[in-house]
Amino acid sequence: MPAHLYKIAGIALALLAMSLFSLAPVLQKSALDRLPPLSFSNFWKSLVSLVKNRRWMLGFAVGCLGLLPYVAALRLVGVAVVQPLYGFGFIVLVSVSRFMLHEKLHPAARLAMALLILMPVFIALGDVSGVQYDITQPSTQMSLGIFVPVILLTGGILIFFTKKHPIYWAVVSGALFGVGAVFAQMAISFLTLDELRNVGSFRALIRNEDLMFSLAAVLIAVPLNVFADYCMQVGLQQKTASHFMPMAQTINNVVAVAGGILIFGQRVTHWHFYIAGIVMGLAGLFLLARFKHHSERTLEH
Repeated sequence: MPAHLYKIAGIALALLAMSLFSLAPVLQKSALDRLPPLSFSNFWKSLVSLVKNRRWMLGFAVGCLGLLPYVAALRLVGVAVVQPLYGFGFIVLVSVSRFMLHEKLHPAARLAMALLILMPVFIALGDVSGVQYDITQPSTQMSLGIFVPVILLTGGILIFFTKKHPIYWAVVSGALFGVGAVFAQMAISFLTLDELRNVGSFRALIRNEDLMFSLAAVLIAVPLNVFADYCMQVGLQQKTASHFMPMAQTINNVVAVAGGILIFGQRVTHWHFYIAGIVMGLAGLFLLARFKHHSERTLEH
């Protein structure tokens, strides 16, 4: 298959995944509005209340379903292309929020949606390469070792300010999801079916560096994403979905794109198209986050 068809298929799968990922929090938000306040002090009690709620579990299932095209897209085009396309999914979020959550949207949403529709076109024209750097290389490991602690430390500090500013949960969850995307990319980039077929014993498994690095990445990515999702639930319970999610995804995009370029060496052939696509996505997310919703104004008064 020609290289450009791989990129088109990867982008199409990413758009499907992001639409499902954006639909999930809308379904969960409708459940969160009926649940007692979530917190880390009563984590297990809060978790049980979430799992027992059918609507919340439906949203969780939709999000899990999105993992299938997401992983395939990461394999085909890499995190620097996949993650910015999350903004396209907000077209689903905006539309569903209006009908399910009765969130009245500002007319600026039309411009935001147009920008988010154009974004994947320009990112595709940017012609971004796949992953270039092997995670088994010491230089890549050093980049990862600097990048991840800086992001996690920043998110950890912001948690202390979330009681006064609940919107900071969007920054925290976005940063964690971004780091999770970096580890997800690490897990699948060098894992092939041929390698799995060649593993005939446990000894062969532990001697295969790529497989061991992939396994380690999965063991890190899973708890990171679980913790990020819980932070998102806490924030969603206090803010509208159409206000909270754009800010969370903006942070997610920045962290994941930086990881794809700085850690995995993804190369952009046409920077002007790629930057234009990123700017369109950020502008669309900014417009969605900035306008006031009727439900928030009612709470303020």
